Amino acid sequence: MDEKKIADMFAQGFDCAQVISYAIAKDLNMDTEIALKSSAAFGAGMFEADLCGAYVGGLIALGLKYGHCKAGDEVAKGQMISKIFQYKEEFAKIKEDNKCSDILGYNLTIPSEAKIIEEKNLLMTVCPRLVKDVIEVVEKL
Repeated sequence: MDEKKIADMFAQGFDCAQVISYAIAKDLNMDTEIALKSSAAFGAGMFEADLCGAYVGGLIALGLKYGHCKAGDEVAKGQMISKIFQYKEEFAKIKEDNKCSDILGYNLTIPSEAKIIEEKNLLMTVCPRLVKDVIEVVEKL
């Protein structure tokens, strides 16, 4: 998924985690509506400028890709946990921090800082690139 498609999804009201889970669900021929719904609560750092929605979206995508769904399936669970640690290492190469406010440099929950984010168009410049990078990481894992 390229940055333009990602920006288009943002313009339609989808957030980082949703775009990532959608892309991976689509790659896996899974239900994209469920992927979008399951990741809908994680935008804007869970709407607290906390843990980055793209970071969480990558974790959700790994769950879609490797998550265990049968009781006692320790092999699948172990594989997923291994992928999570690999993902965390790869994310750290892309961004030093995994907190929304640290990545943007401003806190969305503070009105004066939210205004700066809007004026600098950070949600449409910083976030699409990060979402693209996270999708690529998950696809490679």
